[in-house]
Amino acid sequence: MASKVAGQGGQTFSSILRFLKIFTLNLWRRLLMLGHYTVICFHQQRLRCAWRVLGRRVHEALESGEVNPMLAGEVKDSLAKAQNLKAAKDRHYQAIAALREKIRASRAEEPSPPPEAEPAPAQESEPPPGPEAEPAATPESEPEKPQS
Repeated sequence: MASKVAGQGGQTFSSILRFLKIFTLNLWRRLLMLGHYTVICFHQQRLRCAWRVLGRRVHEALESGEVNPMLAGEVKDSLAKAQNLKAAKDRHYQAIAALREKIRASRAEEPSPPPEAEPAPAQESEPPPGPEAEPAATPESEPEKPQS
C-alpha cells in the first residue's frame, strides 16, 4: 500500500516535469515565431521599396523607347531583387508553419498506455463467396400500370 502512494507521487512529479518541459519548448518556439514575424515585416518593407524601384525603372525604360522594358538590364536586376525578397519572406512563413506543427504535435503527445498482450482470436474460415443474387425489384421502381 505504501509503495503505491510513493509510486503515485513519483508519477505526479514526472508528469509535472514533462508538462514544464513541453511548456518551455513551446514557449521557445513561440518566441522564434515572433522573431520570424519580425523579420517578415522587415522583408515586407524592403519588398515594397523594391516594387517602387521596379515600377520606376520600367517607367523609365518605356520613356526611353524600350519596346519590352522587362528586357532592360536595370529592370531585370530590380525584378530579381524583388523575387529574392519574396522568396526569403516565403521561407520564413514555411519556418513558422513548421514551428506550429511541432507545437501541435507536442500538445497532442500523451503518455500511451502500456501495450497489453491479448491473444488474437482465431479467425474462422469464411465460406467461399457464392454468386450474388440480383436485388429484387421493389414496388417503388416498378412502372405504374394504367388502370382500365
